Amino acid sequence: MRLPFLAIAAAVVSWALAPAAAAASPVSIVAAESTYGVIAQAVGGPQVQVRSIIRNPDVDPHEFEASPRTAREVAAASIVVMNGLGYDAWMSRMLAANPSGARQVIVAADLQPARVMPDGNPHLFYDTRVAEAVAARLETLLAQRDPAHAADYAARLRAFRASLAQVDARVAQLRLRHAGLRVTATEPVYGYMLRALGWTSLGNTFQFNVMNGTEPAPAVVARYEDDLRRGRVALLFYNRQVSSPLALRMQQVAASAGIPVVGVDEFVRPGVGYAQWLLAGLDAADGALRARPAR
Repeated sequence: MRLPFLAIAAAVVSWALAPAAAAASPVSIVAAESTYGVIAQAVGGPQVQVRSIIRNPDVDPHEFEASPRTAREVAAASIVVMNGLGYDAWMSRMLAANPSGARQVIVAADLQPARVMPDGNPHLFYDTRVAEAVAARLETLLAQRDPAHAADYAARLRAFRASLAQVDARVAQLRLRHAGLRVTATEPVYGYMLRALGWTSLGNTFQFNVMNGTEPAPAVVARYEDDLRRGRVALLFYNRQVSSPLALRMQQVAASAGIPVVGVDEFVRPGVGYAQWLLAGLDAADGALRARPAR
């Protein structure tokens, strides 16, 4: 009778330790872009292992092509976070090619569809409410997968929301300080932040043409350039990750007209937190406005 008893006891001990062993293994999260990767890391902390596919600031996300290694990482992930709206269509294709009932997918655009601009601007990550929704969804999924650390995930979500409150306060400050500005951009990357600031973006047809890699009509280019030369806009935002000859020329026109030029990124640079990234962009815009020549 001794051997069966020992076998049963060993099985009971093994069963009791299994949840602890599972919880000790980090939850694998793959983010299509580093912007969502830093949000995942902020909520998950040491209990997650985050891999951001696009994290090099020199990569144009619109031209990104996934490698076989990327496909394997996505296939093995427990949670995948992506933007949606066609911004990371390559991720949608990989998920379809490697279906898994155990994998959970967060699509930012699906969490806050009412926040999507009527023009379909895909750069949702500049909207703090969308970022908050992504973080909240991550907290829920992580607590389900790892209930032993549910309190930790909840605490990190509260800290993340507190950091977003700092961004919102800075936005409100600039909205009052520089009320009703008209600005423009070489691409609509900063569109959601401009909406929060209450600033009007001119030349949207030009911006979307450049973003989509299509040649703007001569009349569109002429009108855009005229807005710069005549000082109808207070700032020109440009995409630091894309440097087409036309976009570069418009930056030069703006500089010649005394219009400040401010660079923005399509995703968070390495070593930078989400709120820190947004605050740096707001500070750059505020500094440029304060330093512009009096008209």
